[in-house]
Amino acid sequence: MQNQTSNVTTTEPAPSSTSELCKEYTNAIFYDIGMPLYALVAILIISLFERRRYKSDVCHGKPGLPLPINFLDGTSNSVANAAAFGCTLEYILFYLFFTKLLVNRWLTAVVLFLLTFLAALVFYPIFACLNSSSRVFGSLVGFLYTLLLTSVMFARSYICDVSRWHWALYAVTLVSEIYIMILFVYRFYTAIFKKSKFHKEDLVKIDQVLHVKKLLVAPKSNIEENDIRQRIVSYSETVLAEAKLCCLHKSLYRCTTRTLAINTIVILVFYSNFLATIYLGEIFESLLSNLADLVFNISMNVHEQIVILSDVIRVSLIISNITSAVYLITNMVLIYRSQRQHLMKRWRGDKSFIPSQCKLDHSEMLVKNLMYAGHQVSYLIAGYVLFQSVVIVFCILLSYFCILPIMKKVPEVFLTPLEFVLPGVIFLFVLRFILRFISSRVFLQNHYLSSDNEKHWEKALALDNRRVYQNLSFFLFFYYILTGLYRCTFRVLTSICINLFYIARMDKPLLIPGFERFDIGYMTYLGFLEVELHQCHPVVVVCCNLLMKSASPLSSSQDISLESPMGACKRNKMSKMYTRRVRNKWQKIKTLIFNQNLCNESKSNVSFLTPRPAKLNLVQ
Repeated sequence: MQNQTSNVTTTEPAPSSTSELCKEYTNAIFYDIGMPLYALVAILIISLFERRRYKSDVCHGKPGLPLPINFLDGTSNSVANAAAFGCTLEYILFYLFFTKLLVNRWLTAVVLFLLTFLAALVFYPIFACLNSSSRVFGSLVGFLYTLLLTSVMFARSYICDVSRWHWALYAVTLVSEIYIMILFVYRFYTAIFKKSKFHKEDLVKIDQVLHVKKLLVAPKSNIEENDIRQRIVSYSETVLAEAKLCCLHKSLYRCTTRTLAINTIVILVFYSNFLATIYLGEIFESLLSNLADLVFNISMNVHEQIVILSDVIRVSLIISNITSAVYLITNMVLIYRSQRQHLMKRWRGDKSFIPSQCKLDHSEMLVKNLMYAGHQVSYLIAGYVLFQSVVIVFCILLSYFCILPIMKKVPEVFLTPLEFVLPGVIFLFVLRFILRFISSRVFLQNHYLSSDNEKHWEKALALDNRRVYQNLSFFLFFYYILTGLYRCTFRVLTSICINLFYIARMDKPLLIPGFERFDIGYMTYLGFLEVELHQCHPVVVVCCNLLMKSASPLSSSQDISLESPMGACKRNKMSKMYTRRVRNKWQKIKTLIFNQNLCNESKSNVSFLTPRPAKLNLVQ
């Protein structure tokens, strides 16, 4: 690693060139401990305004541990947190693509962990100030620290004399930092002059309460509509409602802070890779142009082929950028949709989509949940880069082995592989069609049954002309040994294409059934799903909120949470007050559900038999 151990000495002369100054300045930012020290000072200041739960009677419960971001169930400050992740773009790209570690190979992983820890420490104050309970001092410290970080990164871009492509990339970071500074100024102004206070995120959210209320209402009858027009209208309304829930409405299904952070970082990396692709394409095109000019006087044919190669590469890069963008956005939407559907199934207690052999203990689930957000970003980026590379190679091969030979721009010898493969493939499909026609007319008896989907009639699977069928199978046996190679190749290519599309998704196992537990990404997703179920289940959260409200009159402390300890005396007192009544109500409602005939004689539970939607009327 280019660790600046030489920076502590002052005997070396100042760098004589701009490149050396840029190199030293860059190493000082990304490798030295200058910015982490400023970050530690900012974190210490912020912690003085946070309260802790452990020994809260000492020093009035201060200092406390700040909260940088709520990846578990957070929905507030989502846009601000996404902008804060935009500030980290240069650090992410530098550690992903430009880090050169001159250390022992056994220490590479440790050094990378330390570097990413320092990068997280540098941006920790920004996130902590955005979510600080002190609106005045959090905004003040956040503004000053963001201004310092903006000045340092802008000075690096100015000193290094970078190209216009780097400025286009740095513009994202600069806009994010300016937005955050404006947000801090606005919060400081409203806190001073309008007495605006920080609103702590509640344990239970209004969308969770509404979800639980809907569960207590009798469901609507789902009668299948046969009219295709009504089905199309119903499906369109469902799609629009889902889009509204996801993007516009503060509902239980909208994007959480975790989802927004993941998508923000992936889109920023895609933007940087898009710029890098265009930049490299221009460099490669200029090199080919210079090479074509050199061979122009030597061979006209070679000059023409170099120009054609340049055009093919340029078009391939354009197509790869467009298709990879569609690939990335499609996977983001599908991941969000699948995650939401799986969560709703787990809320209902449905585990049918989880393989039986995929089991994790609780500590392993917590570890997998810590991995999920970062791994999902890496999987999306890796799938996008791999898909783009495959599209580029496919476009070049398609151009040289199909399109260009037909257009007579390259020798016809390039058309040989297509002429070798295409006739055999066409003959396979024609033979398959002929065999299906013969089978339906000759080898099946005239007994008709309803098909599996019950939409049409088909012949029963009863053989006729058995000897002819056996003779045909004998002659085709040797032929299908040879054509099986084509089928095997097609099977491998199909598997590669499908896995290439799903490699960015952790919610789908890439391995065959029975071996899903060896898919690290899928197991990480299952661990995240279980933690999300146990910590964010709407019914559980609403129930805990009701219990906390009922416990607040019995506690002298004003701050009651799920982590608050409760003494034995208070626990016994609450148990005597609530346990017997709740247990009696639960047993009665359970008895009425399993024996609904008793509702005819129950004066307070007649709502079990009413057809109209109504809330369950629990007895007092």
